[in-house]
Amino acid sequence: MKVDGRRARAERTRQAIVAAVLALVKEGDPAPTAAAIARRAGVSVRSIAQHFPTRAALFAAASSSYHARPAAPEPPATGAAGDRLAALLAQRGQELERSRPVRASAARFAQDFEVVAAAVAESAERRRGVVARVFAAETAHDRDLLELLDLVLGGRVWDALRERGVPPARARALVERLARALLERPPRT
Repeated sequence: MKVDGRRARAERTRQAIVAAVLALVKEGDPAPTAAAIARRAGVSVRSIAQHFPTRAALFAAASSSYHARPAAPEPPATGAAGDRLAALLAQRGQELERSRPVRASAARFAQDFEVVAAAVAESAERRRGVVARVFAAETAHDRDLLELLDLVLGGRVWDALRERGVPPARARALVERLARALLERPPRT
């Protein structure tokens, strides 16, 4: 099958634009301008408009690309709760730190772009599912515990600590302390 050169170039250009958006956001620019994206992607501003007629379409493509990355393997749902917590935090702490700029950008655009709001909700649901599976034994009869663990192990607590200047290693230790306190309390009757 012969590949159409124009289509292949167009796809490479689209990918370069999306990669530029994500790179700029990860570097701390939560709302990169078309000019900055064009410079980073090595294309013209007009080219961005040809491939993405609206800012919403551009952010939808960037969101889809970001969420298409492979997920880290889930820690096992067996063993001591403390060991499962440590395993989950080892990967989640890194993920939360790496994704801070992306979450900040998403929060900024979620109100204006439905597709971004949907991606944020989907990501939160995926993280909650991991917590529910890893701590299934502890949360099976205590939905409040699941709600609290999901909150403590999620991005909002992490971001609040980091915004206060708490270094990543210390943030992880504090999150672990909170989660352990929840897991070690007597079950609700």
